[in-house]
Order: sequence, then structure tokens, then C-alpha cells
Amino acid sequence: MKAARRAGTVRSRMLCVLALAAVSPALRAQTPFADSLARAALENAPSTSSLLELFLPNGVRAGYLTRAWLRDSLPQPSDSLDDLARTDLIYLRALGESDGDMGTALLASLIACFEHRTIPLSIGIKLPLTLEPEDAFQQRVSQLPKHLFADNPNGDDRDKLQHFFASAWLAWTLDNREVADVVGLGVEAGEQAFVDGGANDPRDVRANRLGQLYVQLLRSHPRALPSTMFRAWNRRHGIERPGPSHH
Repeated sequence: MKAARRAGTVRSRMLCVLALAAVSPALRAQTPFADSLARAALENAPSTSSLLELFLPNGVRAGYLTRAWLRDSLPQPSDSLDDLARTDLIYLRALGESDGDMGTALLASLIACFEHRTIPLSIGIKLPLTLEPEDAFQQRVSQLPKHLFADNPNGDDRDKLQHFFASAWLAWTLDNREVADVVGLGVEAGEQAFVDGGANDPRDVRANRLGQLYVQLLRSHPRALPSTMFRAWNRRHGIERPGPSHH
């Protein structure tokens, strides 16, 4: 057990180095204290049982740990930390929990950002997306960044994170942006046809495609952060920072 604790301490230090290395100059420009935020993304690590370490696939383990950190420790939005920067912190945390493996970090980010507890099929069956207790699920979802796109400044885009990271993970895993796009379009069509209350949402498709483009960017610029994609879309549409001001 002592050896495991020592290994965990060394690993936590390595995670902090990975997170700091991943902070791009662009994020530093957006957030003057980005280095300390990157450190914060690796603080307060939830305890990891030996069974969790031994038997869960790396991406799932990293996702569960990132999910717990998001629920309990993700900083609240402020004038100096908007929801796009908070999205970066989620990815940085996942990257640290994944020992720097970007594909694993994308999967971990997806697991941490699930906004639906179940998928209610039109045949009366509900497919679970998470087995979290209800209170833990509600607390985590309340922490998710929600001001992402400029065309919905006072709305709630929390569900777009799962689309972004799911499509990014698919594009990374398949090494094929086009196939990931076809899968995303198929999911949207299936949602409209088979999910109770489901609809083919063009804004979901937009988030999917930004995730695919993010992977394309990661291949050539490994230090790129998710907010790069959302900020680029928002600049194109004339609004630099979505969402209300924080005081």
C-alpha cells in the first residue's frame, strides 16, 4: 500500500507537468493565471482504488476520475475564467489522468461530460449512459460549462460537449474525420427516428464537426485546446465571448 501511495504521488506530479506543458500561449493570453489553473486541474485528485486501477480500461478509469474532479473541483466561471476556458480545464484534467495520451483523454472527457443520464427510446426502454447516483449526476451536470456558442449567448449548450468530445474521440480512434462525420450524422438521424422526443439538431452536428476538426488540429498541434475551436467559430460570427458577464 505504501508503494502504491508513493507511485500515486509521483504520478500526480507527472500529471501536473503534463497539464502545464499542454497550456498553450493562446490560453495564457486568454487567462493570465492559466499556469495556476492548469495546476488546479490536477489538484484534489479523487482516491483511486486498486480494483479501479486493475480492472477498468484506461479511458474509462480516466473518465471516472475526471468526472469526479469535474463534479467536486472544477472552478466556477468568472470574469477571468469563462466557460470555454473551463472546458479546457476538463480536457487538461483528462489528459493528466490519461498520462498524456490524447486519444484516451478525449474518451475521458466524453465520459466526464455526459449530460444525459439515460437515452429514452421510443419503444419504452431507457438506455443508461451513467450509473452515477442521482445526486452526484445532478451536481456534476450543474458544473458543466454551458456558454459555448455565440448564437446561444443566454442559453444552455451543456449537451454540446458530449457531441464535441464523442466525435473527436471517434475521429481520433478511426483516424478518419469523414467516417466520424458519417457516424455523427447517423446518430442524429437515429435520434430523430428512435429516441423519444429526439430531433435532428443542426447545432449537434456543428459540435460534432468542431470535434472532428479539433482532432485534425491536434495531429499537427498537440498543445491545442478545445476552446480554440469554439472561439474560432464565435469570432467568425462576430462574438468573441459567449454568455453573460460574471461579477
